[in-house]
Amino acid sequence: MRRALYSLIEALFRVLFTYDCLGEEKLPEHGPAVVAANHPSYLDPVLLSLQVQRPIRFMAWEALFRVPLLGSFIRAFGAFPVDIRKGKGREAYERARALVEQGEIVGIFPEGRRSETGWMEPALREGAARLAWETGAPLYPASIAGAYRAWPHFRLLPQPARIRVRYHDPIDPAPWRGQSEDVALPALLTELRRRVERSLMPGVKADLRMSLLYRRPSPWLRAHEYLPPLLLALLAFWKTRSLMDVLPAYGYLGYLLLDHYLLPQGRLVKWLRNSSPVLFLLAWGPHALALAGWPPTWAPEALAAVTLGALFPYLYERGYTALTFIKGLTASFLLAVAALRSFPTPAGLHVAVALYCAAFAWDRHTVFWRWSVPILLAYAAYVGFGLGQGVNVVPVAVAALLGWAVARLLPHREPGPQPDQPLDGLTLRLR
Repeated sequence: MRRALYSLIEALFRVLFTYDCLGEEKLPEHGPAVVAANHPSYLDPVLLSLQVQRPIRFMAWEALFRVPLLGSFIRAFGAFPVDIRKGKGREAYERARALVEQGEIVGIFPEGRRSETGWMEPALREGAARLAWETGAPLYPASIAGAYRAWPHFRLLPQPARIRVRYHDPIDPAPWRGQSEDVALPALLTELRRRVERSLMPGVKADLRMSLLYRRPSPWLRAHEYLPPLLLALLAFWKTRSLMDVLPAYGYLGYLLLDHYLLPQGRLVKWLRNSSPVLFLLAWGPHALALAGWPPTWAPEALAAVTLGALFPYLYERGYTALTFIKGLTASFLLAVAALRSFPTPAGLHVAVALYCAAFAWDRHTVFWRWSVPILLAYAAYVGFGLGQGVNVVPVAVAALLGWAVARLLPHREPGPQPDQPLDGLTLRLR
């Protein structure tokens, strides 16, 4: 039952958070162990447990066990209650020590609470070090990177983020067991912090860098944003001579100017701006082509669903990778429009978009590429050839590959902040 529940949650986490765990095989198959990790989010006990075959027994606030469903859930993950009232901590420690002496794995967060910054707090509690020092059980440090971005202490609900858990080589407490606790416990905590932060700090710097980037001023209109609406508006107006028909294109350009000059910047505003060229092309592109006399596009709703599905993994990718993907996709769209003029087919945009997305995902090995590439290729083949469009889809397929070449040879580049910008004692190299 426990493994079935873990497998279900792990599958969900891999989709929502692109979760991965490294080094879990270092934990012993039998016998006692103490796991100590940084504590950036609400998710940490689950993140540490998902790929570990044995249950890790975590301390949890005893009030949580009285919450319907939640109490049963955390018990399934091996948690045991702790009374956090003053003077009651010794009872929880004795319970943890008894579990270690019985050969269990006990998990403790030395910070004692969720981090307020994303990295380890300056003061660590000695419980994990004392437990290893008194029992002789190996102390396994673990780093959790990305979880602070996914679900920090100040946010009610989680959001997508790349999360990686890494178990490090164990610390053998034997060299310190002959020393006094005043010497041994600080030494064990120092070694624990060193191992955790060695792999944690790059992720912390990445989180801080993302926070800086989301607060940056909005960029001026970029070529892959303003060229598609202008060209499509020109094609439609040339045929209809109606300003009302091309009003959506100029409305989109107005939105870009509004974002640049007036909108306060943040994560969602940046996401909307960066994905807006694709959203605009999906919403108005097929209609503009129909106005210009191009063949009607089959099932624009299906085209939108496939494109948005291919766009979803880039919520987890680095910003320049996502922007490069969008830049190449707009190039593929415009090149496909040019090909459709001479080789009309209602399946053209479907083939071009699916083939470009597959080529880019395969080239960059983006998130979920092993699943998305065959699905996208199968979709392009079915719509292009399975529905009888024949050789007319070849030019748009070439257009898709040329769009991929544009993304490959001309990746997105954007001037950033100063190369070295100190923040809270960390120097972020942003280029």
